[in-house]
Amino acid sequence: GGGGRQRVVHSATTAASSFTLQKFEITKMKDGHIPWSETALWMNARVLALGGSWRPPEVRGFTLYRIWVLFTQFSFLIGQLQGLYYFWGDANRIIQDVCLLVTTILGLFKFFVFVIKQEDVFKIVQTIDDRRREQGKLENPRIAAILDASYSSAKTITVCMAGVGGTAPAVWAIMPLVMRSLGVGPPDRELPAMAWYTSRDTVSPVYELLYILQYFSMQYSYFAAMCLDLFFACLIIHVAAQLEVLNVRLSQIREDLYRKDRTSEPLGDTKDEDVEEDSAWRELSECVEHHKDAIKLVDDLETLVNPIILSQFMGATIIICVTLFLITTNKQHFVALVRLQAYLAVVVYEIFMYCWFG
Repeated sequence: GGGGRQRVVHSATTAASSFTLQKFEITKMKDGHIPWSETALWMNARVLALGGSWRPPEVRGFTLYRIWVLFTQFSFLIGQLQGLYYFWGDANRIIQDVCLLVTTILGLFKFFVFVIKQEDVFKIVQTIDDRRREQGKLENPRIAAILDASYSSAKTITVCMAGVGGTAPAVWAIMPLVMRSLGVGPPDRELPAMAWYTSRDTVSPVYELLYILQYFSMQYSYFAAMCLDLFFACLIIHVAAQLEVLNVRLSQIREDLYRKDRTSEPLGDTKDEDVEEDSAWRELSECVEHHKDAIKLVDDLETLVNPIILSQFMGATIIICVTLFLITTNKQHFVALVRLQAYLAVVVYEIFMYCWFG
């Protein structure tokens, strides 16, 4: 009896350990497929990780961090929805509230689309990295220049936009306090963004807590929404570089054949000519396969970004029109005008990225 129970317990323990090890290996294998440090888009990955959308490999507690990010976004959304009822009758406040509401909804839509399709995103990134590694081994200076230029361009816009956008919510949040201390802003307490949470929004300590919460809401909204557009723009840059590399390889085949025809003797060795022809055909076959891969990469990218770009352009059109109307008709204080203009600049640049890099 005792020995049988021990064998059962030992078998159960062994099975549990085996299951745990297998589960760990599966998790490790999945984490191994997450582009992070070795990818050309490593900087975009880290910026999106700040926004909670890109899960870093082998990082514990990221689910809790993502829940915190979503809490800031949904609390912001609820505050704006309640503001529609509370601010009803004040056209300026309602319009500002609607603009922020549309922005928040678009940001959440992008966030969930990206998270749901994250495996597809990782496949596209890995495909780009694989192609770049293969093309780097060709030791062609023209191809190397194209790859370096695409990497540098993507890195530059990521640093600039993440840097500017990373400080924009802080400036937006601090501006009302600074202006009020200088006597330029409104005398009453106001939250950085138009929203209504409770009847005690302007009473301490609720006011201070909501002020901090709104700062994080705007900060995460930028990283989760704007930096997703930035990531897609960087993908477009790298995919366009693949097409440029294909063009270089095709032109290189033509130039090599033309050069050999000019330098070869009329009664040259036919075996050498056959070898050169075979080499040219192999190179051409590789270019055809490269072209097929590039077309598939473009199709995968379009499938991924089309719903996001469509929603972004529709929402941005509404926001730009309404914000311009507010700026031209607004009779409020100077702080409100500055904040509206800053908000408009961010929205315009968000869709300008697709127009420029697409």
